[in-house]
Formats: sequence, structure tokens, C-alpha cells
Amino acid sequence: MADSLRPAAQLFIQLFGEQPTTAQNRLSKLWSYVEQGGSFFPLVEKGLAVLVGEYGLEQEEARRFLRRANSLATYVRRRFIEHHVQGDKVGSTGPSSGLMSLIEGPQLERIFNLQLSAKCPSDSLESMFGPSAYLVFLYRLIRDLIESVGDDTKLPLHERRTDLMTLTVDSKTVNAPESSVDVIVRVLQAFIAANTTVPTEQALIEARYPNGLPYYQQWVTIDGVAGFNGRSVGDFANIVDGKFPNFLHSGSLTRLAAAALAHASRLGPYQQKLVTEEYKSSEVMYQFYLDNFGTEDFEFMNLNQIFYLAQRTNLVAEEVTSLFSVGDYAPRRSANVDYPSEPDVPEGGRSGSVYINGNAHPAIGITTQSGNNLHRIIVNPNSPKGLNTFDRLNRKLRLDKWLNLPPEQTDALLAAAIRAEARGAEKPEMWAISVNVIHALGLFQRLRERYNCTAADFAVFLDELSLYGRGDALSQFDQVFNNQDNYRKPLKLDGEAFALIPTSDQDNLTVSQLCSGLGIDLQTYHYLALAIAQAHDFTDTLERSSAVISSFYRLVKLPRLLNITPVEGVLMLSVLGGETWLNGLAGQPRIVSLVDEHSRNEDTADIPGVLSLIEAMQACVQWCEQSNISVLWMLQHVSAPLRLSEFSQQDQEFFDKIGTLLNSARLSNNSFLVAGIPPAGESDWLDLLSIESKELAPVVDVNGLVLATAMTPEDYLAFAREKLEWAVRNGLDIEETQVSALAEIMLTVLLQARDAQVSLVRESLAVYAGIEGELAILVLNWVDASVYQLLRQVYDRTALESPATERRRDEPSDGLLELLAVVRQRAEVVSMLGLSAVLVRDYLDYGYGVWVDQVTIIDPSQKFVFSVRILYAMTTLTRAFSMSEQPEQKLLDYLRQVHSLPSRLSTDALRVVQQAAAIKLAEFFAWSAQEVSECVRHIDPETQVLKTLEQLDLLMRVYQLSMQTGMDARTILRIGTLPESTDASEAYAQAAELALLSQTQTRVPVVQTPGELKRLVRMTCAVAPTEVFARKPGEKAIITMTLTDAQGAALKGVAVDWHSELGTIRSGITDTNGVLEAEYSPGKVLGTDNLYFSMSLLEPEWAVSIDVIADASSMSFPTLHMSPVPTEVVPLGQEITLYATMVDQYGNLGANMLVDWAWEEGTDPEERPTIRPAQGFTNQKGESTVYITSDFSGAFEVGIRSLASGMGTVFEPIRFGVTQGRSHSFEQAAPPSASDSGTSSTEQGS
Repeated sequence: MADSLRPAAQLFIQLFGEQPTTAQNRLSKLWSYVEQGGSFFPLVEKGLAVLVGEYGLEQEEARRFLRRANSLATYVRRRFIEHHVQGDKVGSTGPSSGLMSLIEGPQLERIFNLQLSAKCPSDSLESMFGPSAYLVFLYRLIRDLIESVGDDTKLPLHERRTDLMTLTVDSKTVNAPESSVDVIVRVLQAFIAANTTVPTEQALIEARYPNGLPYYQQWVTIDGVAGFNGRSVGDFANIVDGKFPNFLHSGSLTRLAAAALAHASRLGPYQQKLVTEEYKSSEVMYQFYLDNFGTEDFEFMNLNQIFYLAQRTNLVAEEVTSLFSVGDYAPRRSANVDYPSEPDVPEGGRSGSVYINGNAHPAIGITTQSGNNLHRIIVNPNSPKGLNTFDRLNRKLRLDKWLNLPPEQTDALLAAAIRAEARGAEKPEMWAISVNVIHALGLFQRLRERYNCTAADFAVFLDELSLYGRGDALSQFDQVFNNQDNYRKPLKLDGEAFALIPTSDQDNLTVSQLCSGLGIDLQTYHYLALAIAQAHDFTDTLERSSAVISSFYRLVKLPRLLNITPVEGVLMLSVLGGETWLNGLAGQPRIVSLVDEHSRNEDTADIPGVLSLIEAMQACVQWCEQSNISVLWMLQHVSAPLRLSEFSQQDQEFFDKIGTLLNSARLSNNSFLVAGIPPAGESDWLDLLSIESKELAPVVDVNGLVLATAMTPEDYLAFAREKLEWAVRNGLDIEETQVSALAEIMLTVLLQARDAQVSLVRESLAVYAGIEGELAILVLNWVDASVYQLLRQVYDRTALESPATERRRDEPSDGLLELLAVVRQRAEVVSMLGLSAVLVRDYLDYGYGVWVDQVTIIDPSQKFVFSVRILYAMTTLTRAFSMSEQPEQKLLDYLRQVHSLPSRLSTDALRVVQQAAAIKLAEFFAWSAQEVSECVRHIDPETQVLKTLEQLDLLMRVYQLSMQTGMDARTILRIGTLPESTDASEAYAQAAELALLSQTQTRVPVVQTPGELKRLVRMTCAVAPTEVFARKPGEKAIITMTLTDAQGAALKGVAVDWHSELGTIRSGITDTNGVLEAEYSPGKVLGTDNLYFSMSLLEPEWAVSIDVIADASSMSFPTLHMSPVPTEVVPLGQEITLYATMVDQYGNLGANMLVDWAWEEGTDPEERPTIRPAQGFTNQKGESTVYITSDFSGAFEVGIRSLASGMGTVFEPIRFGVTQGRSHSFEQAAPPSASDSGTSSTEQGS
């Protein structure tokens, strides 16, 4: 019977004996399983635990059974394989020819009858030897043998890999290559999908462990897109900031500037919140450790173990040692610094790990317990001090990772920023990371990305040189000043004083060591030393202290980092902000908190912090680079020129040229005599014109130089004419009727002399300054000088002495030298920037008061002042011209038009102005009006009209960034205005979406098309009547105009200006229906008047035409305008001429109107004179001319009649007859010229 049993039952009987069927003991369950045909393979796979736990065997019994079962399983499997292999005897036939066909050598097929052709491929899914079978075997092994013996603290496979059981075992899953990143992403997706209680985004934000979190997707997207375009989000904030660059303003930190620095740190809002939040208290200790270190229950007590802490923070033991600055990373004092006491313990709390230790000494150390190698941090995580330490450690570890810096460099940045902030607040140091510290990190990131600034250098910009080395490395101070073996004695910081200008060998040594370490010459040293002495309140001495030496390093390293010289850096600070700015970097640096605009006052407005100063310097350098001007050139041309004590060869040539030609250009008494003006009696004409009388100022001086005036050309002509008439009356005893004629001749002479003097200065100054002649006078006016002032100073220098070439060259400086220096300086600005005469003229006319600042009322005298702000404004215009293909006059016209707008506009009028302004700017820059409107709405939300050059600069910054990145203005503005706080989640979401769309979609720029400006306003216009009489009192025509927008809505309260040539019409404002009624009053000139209307910023358009005519119904022939008839008898056959002028009742000439000439009734038709022409049209003067001859004697009366009015008149009788004796002429008015004669007819008079 035993042989008929299955192998498993036979094995059981051999080990435990045969069991009765009804037996109930601990072996009955296993016997029942094997007796019913259960396989022993699952028992082997499940192992010892299953036999003991499920089937009730003892440990020893289970082991005996498994040993036999394993052998049996191996045997059965081998027999199965052999049987399977021998199933097909068809094998390889072997080679049929060759050496191997003659003998039977060893072959795999002969030795092992594998029958491979009968098997499936080893890599197929159904193969029991393939990877699929192996993976299934592994999964069953883990499920049945490993997880079953684990405790609750272990993480099961199906929870660790939630995606595993969902995989399909197919060819793609088994054979396709797949990266580990894809597997990780799929696992994370499964975890995220399983998290149904909290939204995915919020879960990633709230998660803090591991220390790579939190993860804010919107910020990562925005920062990634900005980084892809070579910028940071902080750069976007600067671009849309109306107060950028800050060196044009007070330099204090504004809201957008602060946000720009925070964003430049590349820390998202939740990352900033994590490192700046309040330190944790004991009440939330367990939750803190769970959230940030992933510890449960009391596991946090192990965090002071190096191994455990490294495991929880993803560090190695050496990195933890470096973090606490102990062991090989312990700080080492410089041997060249005098300290008050020697340290007895490592000083990690003073260098390397200052923030973690809270600037406390002695610092937290690491110890090894005796008898084992368990390294521990000497702090208890369960104590308040330990909680604070691990709270600092948590923030510090994340900053190291986010900034990608070694721990000691991050610590140096934090320590320097915290100390600078305490100096700025004038309060004790609070060793916590504040918003100001984040701003400092943002500025560091910006300098690191743009100029490769190191953390050690930036720490000196905010604080002082480090006096501690690390491990075997020298301190920063020694690396700079004592790393060169050029001196027997190193530079020591002993606090002793040394003379600013060396007076002893020791002073010389100190200065030489400073110059050598910093790489500067003595001249640069003196320049820097004066600034540092002033900032530190020294006079003639300095001291060898860390603060003073750090100031030298700061004033040298920062300018060189910005690619300028140290002297240029000091001069830049002095020019931009004066002594206050210079002291901010030459003295003890301070970080100043953001001052709200509403609480800003005089005490805080002009005290910028070190962050603002560094930002201002790098922004100024960047502006100079973009404008293609050097920093030195900029500083030279915004500062007053140096005082000169002698003339240059160029100056001498200028004097010689003017001195040679000035005599011929001067106005003299002889100039009037040559023009035919009689002598002024005992006086000289110049005497009369150069004195003030009857409240009339002089027009020339005693030397014949025409005086300058601020009058308009029209006002000056009236004034000069009045002055000359006064001079004629006092100089000559003549009739009053002759005064005006002589005054006009003298006025011509005066104007010729003035033009000659202006021409002389223009041509001479153009050659002297190297600019165009048209610009020469404008540049002279720009420096608050006139042609008269220049000529007067040159004349005074040359009139009473020998030729100018013989003047001494060492005479002291005077006003002429200073004037010429300023003229040269301003001309160089004009030449360098390529400023046109139109631009300079517009600036002097009105631009000085409104282009730069539209809020502050600027004194007209300030237009002559040239500053950094004015230079920046000029470069803004030139940059705008270079960015457009349109003529520059178009932009200048726009600026003039927007500044001529009324101060108050109706809602509709303002809307039209806004649209027109956007279209004009869009056409100039070849951009979209919608994008321009987005920018202007951000720039000036109230009026939404761009007016100043600062606003234009912001618009161009957005435009340039749009062209470079492919983003539209809306995206740029959304990114640039993101706040620092975490409260604006919606703003971040919108900005992220727009930023992503800008990179995934191809944006087709919408360019403004010509003619769109005219489609803004639709106009219908009617006039009644269409004809009006000229000169008629009270005559008027009513014009009715209706204005609507492009959608047909009425435009209410819109001011309309009219342009008329033949009449007058008042400007008006449309009513609530968009209707405007205007009265047109004709003038004195006849013709068709084409009326044009214009609105703010819109070009004039034709509205309607009105005919200004004469009153034909009242045409008559006044006697005064009729030619007289001959008083003598006219010989027969001789022709006489008659004419008459036709006018209406208002005095208008009857031009081009039909008239009839005829004889008085009763005249014999057969015996009367001939009229040629008897009918015709009047000429343009309303005159009609006829020629009369007669072959019959007698007295005849001829008349003229208007066909339009029917009115006429009769001339005096004309007598024709035969005269006796010598013929003589008779009195008759000369007829009009042939060209003025009316159009004639061939009819004869009847």
C-alpha cells in the first residue's frame, strides 16, 4: 500500500508513522493534507514557519520534514526534467561531410541529449527558466516566507511598490528597457494617487521630509522657465518695477525691489517661509521631529547620534562633522591677529557653524563614548536647547542644499547678513533668518550668476574679512594679505594706528602690504584711504583693525567684480548718492529694512542699506554697458568739469577765429549810415539803442553786440520796432509819418547784425566742439549761455590787448574757460549719444519739466543742470530710436501731444486717448497695441497714458524681454509682480500657467497695422447752410457733428478742435449723445473752406466744406469804384476805356459774375457808339472793363447792370464829336491791366 501512496504521503509515514484516519492530534492536519493528494512543493516553498504555525508541528519535526522534503523535491524536479528532455528522440544528424563525418568526436548533442528544438526559448514568457518565472518565484518567496515573519514596523512590498501587482506580465513589461527614473516616477504617482485626503499640490507643499521638500510646483515652473531664458524671477521683478534702476532715486529698498531680491534667491515662497518662521517651542517638539526628520514616538532621541542623524538627513558622517565645524573641520585662528584671550575649546560658534550655535561659545561638539565607536552630538534633542539646535540645523541643511554651497560658506553668508541687519536696526543681533537675510541671499545669487561672486567675498561686502581658517586652510585675511612671502613681517591686525599718508617705516610697510595684497597702486590707496577715514570718523590716521582692512578689501573687490576700477567705484558712489552712499560701503555695512511708502520720511529716504548700494552699483554698470558708454566717461560727463588755469591750442584757435571775424559782425553806427539812415545828430545810434528808456530795454550793448532775449520771435520784432522808433524820434527831428519807414530800415540792419553774430558763433562753435552747426547754438543754450554772453567774454578778452596768441598761458581760470569746458562736455554728450537738434530743442522747450518727472514742478533754471538722471533719460530716448524703424520725430511728436492734453478728461475722451496712445506706441515699436496697453495699465493704472521717459523705459524693458523670451507682456507682468508671501497662490498659479504656455506654444506677435488709429472714432457731420456771406455781421453756419466709437457707442464729453482757413469756429465738447453743435463765422475772404476736426492724439480729419460767398442779390456798383468819363469831347473813332467794380452790401467783391453794359433808353440804335464787350464776367477783383468808340457825334449815357441782382448804375454823359485844331488828351482814369479785365463777350451795345 505504501508504494501506491504519493511521494509526500510515503515521506510522512517514514518520518511519523501511519496515522489512523480518525486520529485527532497535532499531526492530523498535515496527514490529512498529504493523504488527500496535496503537493509537497508548497510546503517546501512556505518553509519552517508554515509547518509550525499552520500545521502544528514542533520545531524539530518541521526541520526533519523539510530536510527530507527538499531532497524529494530536488529528485522529483530532476526526474521531471529528464523525462521532459527525453520525450523527443529526434536530434541533430551531425555533419554529412568533412573530417567530423568520418569519426564521432565529442558533441554536446551526443553527450547531453538536450532536445533543444523541443523546448521553448529561455527568454520566452512561458519558460520555467526565464525571467518571468524567476520574478514570480521571488514575489511568492517574499510574500510567503519573508513578510509573514515581519513585524508591524516593517513596510510590506505591496505598500512599498504599490504599482507592482498592477503590472501585466507581457513581452513589453518583461523585455523592454526602462530607466530607474521612470520606475520611481510611476511609484510616486501611485503614492500620490493613493493620497485622497489632501490635494496633491498641497501635500507636496506641506511635506517637509526628506529635506528636499517642500515642493511648490508653480514656483518650480516659473523659476525653471526664467532660468531657461537665462534669468531669475527677480530679474522679471526689476524689469516691471517703475522705480528701477534704484540709483536714479533715493536708493532705499522699495516693495518690488525687495521682492526682486527675494525671488533672485531662487527660494520659493514656502521655502522662504520654512527658514524664516518662528523657532519651535517645546509644545510642538514631537510634531517638529516627525515633520522634519521623519521620526516617530521617541526615535528623535537618537538624533544626537551621528550615524542616525546622517541617515535621517541623507548625509555621511564626515559631512555631519563638517556641519558642526569639529575635528578636521574645526576653525583655526589667524596667527596674525591679536586676540584678548586664547581659546580652550574649538570655536565653531565663532566661525564655520555660527548660525547653528546661535553665535554662542563654546560651540556644540561631538564626543565618542568609551568602549564603543558611537559618536554623539553633545546636545539633548529632548531639551529646549536641543530643540533649538535641531531647528537651526534643519533650516541650515536645507539652505546648504538649496544654495548648493558647502556648510561653512552658507554659514558665512548667514552670519554676515545677520550682523549687517543688526547694525542697520541698531539693535542686538537676533540670530534668526529674517526677510532681510533672504534679500541678502538673493543679491548673492544674482552676483554669483552674473559675476561669479564667491560666498567669502560677499560676506565681506556685508561684514568683515574672516579671521579664522578651516582645517589646514589659511584664514581669508591671511590668504589675501599674508600669502606672499614678500615681507619679513606679516600684516598684523593689532589695532594700532598708522598714518593715512605714511610718515614712518612702519607706516610705509603697512601701506605697502595693503597695496600688495589688494593689487593697487599708491594713488588708488590714497583715494580709498580718504573715503575710509571719513566713513570711520578718522582724520589723519587709520588703524590696523578688521573693520578698516575689510573696508579696503570691500572698496577694491566689489568694483573689480563689476569690471570697473576701485577709483571708479568710489567716484560712482559719490556721484550717485554723495557722502552718504560712499560711507555706506566704506564704513560698517548695514542692511536696512523695507520702508513702506506711506511711512517714508526724510530721515529714512536717503539712508540706503548695503544691499541697495550694491544693487545700485551693478545696475549702473549694466546701464552703461547697454548704452555703449564707459563708466568713466559717464562719471566725467555728469560731474562738473575740472577747473583749468590755461588755454589749450583748441581754445586759442577758437578765440582767433572769432576775434578775426567779430568786427565785421558787430553792429555799429556806420552800419545804419550805410543803409541810408541819417546821422543821429550829436548822438551815436548805438548810444540810443544801448540805453534803457521809457521801460524799453536796450537791444545792443555799446560794443555792437546784440543782446540776448527770452522773447518769442514775434514779440521780439514788436519790441525792437518800438525801441527803434523811439531812437529815431530822439535822434532825428523829422515828421512822425517818416518814423516808421526809418525804423523798418534800422530793424533790417539790426536783424542782419544779429544773424551775422549768431552765424559766427554757430560755425565757430561747431568746429570747436565737433558737432553740427544746428546743434551748436542749442548746446550753448543748454549750458545756460547765449550768443551774446560768449561773444562778450571773447570780446573782453581780445578788445583791449594785443592779439590773443600773445596772451600768457598761465593766467588764472575765469568764466570763459569754465564756459568752454562745460560746452565741450555737453557737446561730447550730444555727439556720443547722437542727439538730434529736434530732441535737444524739445527738451529745452518743455521736456526738462515733464519728461523725467511729471509730479514735481521743476524750476525752469533746472533745465540747464545735467545729471545722471538726465543722461539716463537721454539714453532712454536714443535706445527707443534704435529699437524702431520709424523716424524719431514720431516719438517726439507723441511726447509733445500727451503733455498738451487737458488736465481733466471725460471718461470717453480718456478712453480714446488711451487707445490712441497705445496704437501710436505700438506702431512706433512694431508691437501690439494690446501688449502696450497691458504695460501702460501696469505703469499708470489711473490715467493709463504713458507720459514720462521713466515710463517709456519700463515699456521698452518689457518689450525687449518679450522679444528675447517669446513671452507676451501679460506673462512678464504676472511673473514680475509676484509677491514674496505665500498668500498669493492664485497669482502663482496664473503666472506658472502663462510661463509654461510661453515655452510650449509658438506665439505669433501681433504687429499694429497702419490705419487703425483712424478707426477709433466714427464721425458724421452736417452743416446748414452750406453757403454763407463773407463780412456779413452775425452770419453763421451751424455744424452738427456726431462722434461714436468703433462699436457705435456715443462718445460723451469729448473735446473737438477745429481747423479753418476762411473763418472762425470755436472748439466744443460733445453732449451725452455724442453730438456737438458748433457755430461757424465766415471771415473776409471768399472761397471754399474745408473744415478739419481733431481730437487728443488723433490726426486732423476732414469734416465738412462750407462755401464763403458774396451776396449776389445785393450786387451794386459804388461810385467810388467807377472810372470817370472824359471831360472833353472825344474825337470820333477814338476809343475810350470805362470800368466799374461790383460789390455787395457787405463789401464783398462780385468776382466772376455776369454784367451787362448798355446805352440809356431813347438812344437811336442806328446812331450810337459801340460798346466792346457789351456783356461779360467780372474778374477776381470784381471789376468789369469795356472799350467804347463812336462814329456819331453827340452826348451819350452808358450804364452797367448786374444780372444777379438786377441793379445797375449810369455813367456821366460822354460827348463825341469833331474837334478843332491840335488834338489833346482828356482826363480819364487808367483802365485796369489786361490780366485783370473781365471775360468779354462779342456782343455790341444796342
